[in-house]
Amino acid sequence: MKLNKIFISGLAMLSLTTSCSDYLETDPATNAAVPELVFGSEGETRTALYGVYAKICSDELFGNKLYNTFQLNSDVDFYANSNEAASGTQPRRFDVRSDAGDVEKLWNNLYAGIETANEFIYNLNKSSIYKEETKEEGIDNGDGTITTKNVPVVTNLTQMMGEAKVMRAMFYHELLSYFGDVPFTMSATYETDNFVPEVKARQEISDALIADLENAAEYMYSDKESAANAPERISKEAAYAMIARLALQAGGYSLNHDEGNTTNYYMKRPSDYQKYYQTARDYTKRIIDAGGHSLNNRFSQVFIDECNFIVNQGDDPIFEIPFAQTTNGYWGYAQGPTSDVNTGDETNYSNSDWGATNGGVRTSAFYRYSFDESDLRRDYVCGMWYYSNQGLPTLRFDYAMHNNKWSKLWGPKFGKSTTSATGINFPYIRYADVLLMFAEAENELNGPTADAQEALKQVRRRAFDSADRADMVDAYVAEAAASKETFLNAVLDERKWEFAGENMRWKDLVRNNKYAEKVFMTFMTYYAVAENQSGTSSYLDMVEEEDGLAYSSLFPSSVYYCYVQNYNVDGIQDKNCTYFPNTSLPMLYVYNPYKAASKDSKKPAAYFDADDNLYMLKVLSVKDITGSGATGTDWNTANIEWVNSDGSIKNQVLYSLYGYIRVDQRNNIVVVDNGAVNRFNVISTSAKANFSKLPPVRYMLPYPEEAIARSNGVYKNYYGY
Repeated sequence: MKLNKIFISGLAMLSLTTSCSDYLETDPATNAAVPELVFGSEGETRTALYGVYAKICSDELFGNKLYNTFQLNSDVDFYANSNEAASGTQPRRFDVRSDAGDVEKLWNNLYAGIETANEFIYNLNKSSIYKEETKEEGIDNGDGTITTKNVPVVTNLTQMMGEAKVMRAMFYHELLSYFGDVPFTMSATYETDNFVPEVKARQEISDALIADLENAAEYMYSDKESAANAPERISKEAAYAMIARLALQAGGYSLNHDEGNTTNYYMKRPSDYQKYYQTARDYTKRIIDAGGHSLNNRFSQVFIDECNFIVNQGDDPIFEIPFAQTTNGYWGYAQGPTSDVNTGDETNYSNSDWGATNGGVRTSAFYRYSFDESDLRRDYVCGMWYYSNQGLPTLRFDYAMHNNKWSKLWGPKFGKSTTSATGINFPYIRYADVLLMFAEAENELNGPTADAQEALKQVRRRAFDSADRADMVDAYVAEAAASKETFLNAVLDERKWEFAGENMRWKDLVRNNKYAEKVFMTFMTYYAVAENQSGTSSYLDMVEEEDGLAYSSLFPSSVYYCYVQNYNVDGIQDKNCTYFPNTSLPMLYVYNPYKAASKDSKKPAAYFDADDNLYMLKVLSVKDITGSGATGTDWNTANIEWVNSDGSIKNQVLYSLYGYIRVDQRNNIVVVDNGAVNRFNVISTSAKANFSKLPPVRYMLPYPEEAIARSNGVYKNYYGY
């Protein structure tokens, strides 16, 4: 069952914690009585903790914006934009100013979350009922001898302290990702009266957070214990995973600047980066060795269960952010297929009872081609259609594809008038992530060892049927293990296929100093395929060689499809149809989703009978579905047009990566380098020949103007902002 009380109780608790919307306006006097009123009993302390949970559930943070507005464009997650001029409000395309409202809200809400966590930690530490103790315990050495050591005594209160510290680390992790060096404090404002915390270096912040969690984690329940209430509450294993995530971030590359120089920026990793990889390796290994998690449920089932409010312990989710149904959380509204619902129309169409969905969080149009065709994740994640306000499935083949991991449509009927608040949980920490973090860290330190290979294999085994595993798991990993470089690339590819829509891809690429080359190749793939649609492209060969994919023969300019009844009707399971979790809605059969093809081509006999009816499925007409429109069941055709009638390429191709690479008014490809917009002469013979010439992506956000003003000039912007 879902712990909805975490959010609902937390709403009441917010009146006892930071109530202002601006971090630098916190009033220390408002919380003076909190220790006496709240922290005198375990029950009231738990209610106070729910106030911290309520902060992570905010739609301005993990409930929506961090995985929507601030999920930056890459070769996986992609948001098309047709604006040919700077807007200053679009982080996804690296086009943002310091006065952007969403940036200010992100900053304020992250710091409000930190302040709430700091208050909880401070007050619980002062409470007369809180103590951290150890006890002597005998440890069997396995050779007949016993070693006595002091071990932490875990109580409900020490568990709650650890949860608050992990959430504080979550807030800081995002600040470090988006802003780099930031104001840092682990003290409540009313404890210090310091309204302008000093900006600290990101390594110093990471060191403090890691050390804090290393102690706190030992006073927390394992998620194998019922007292942990995992995965909807934060456990010892979640704390270990958070340590590893912070450590990999600290040891990886990030955007830096010279001291005092506000205009320049470059990618750099710390000289002692290996110590951070060692920390990540050790803490992920602890989780693996504990044996409390597996990947037994199929990939799709993890997310379908979340859409149906089913909480699974011991499988992939280690910590799910617990949203409350119809109260908060955009998961399943922003993801999945768009579903238009006209609440003013009295007719209930096939999709009406679930309520409207936005479906705006999408993947690159080319992401689906990166999967092996036998990978079970591909046809689940890559959504090919959406629903009109009359329940008609409508082809989605344009600049981006739907990400079908979560959807309101996969669960119970929410109601016709419902919109964004779904209450669907988000798996913030997954065991698949732990395995791949371990593989990455182990490889960096020791090469592709047997342990590193096994961790990668575990993730891939779930992604393939047993008949395919000899080739796609064992042989694939053995080939990848030829060197550290090839194994790292395999790990990053696996993360690419696992974590679409989970705001990880751009961070993974930044950490490994590969973001510039992937953004460059994303642009060049769109540009080359669009050019080829209008005639020919001098860049297509380069793109195809780098990706190992023949887009000229794969990417269709015309797609053929027909409407069909749901494959679950009358219990029929048609293996030839795309996997689709909703068993009630009509579907599309797409003849050529992954290839260029002619409608006149001979149709596969396994799919059709002599009368062109889908094997075992009824072909529908528009009238069958909506009650109006065409009665015929002929093939429908959709043309993918990325080129205007005059032969020019459409804006969505040219400007979706505006703040890093685009085409200027003279039709030159340009890149943004330390604020300057320079023509980039693409070497068309080799993609890699361009990589060394690329400037870094300015992915970091500016400090908000209001925060700078309230600091009286103590804070200032770098990176050309």
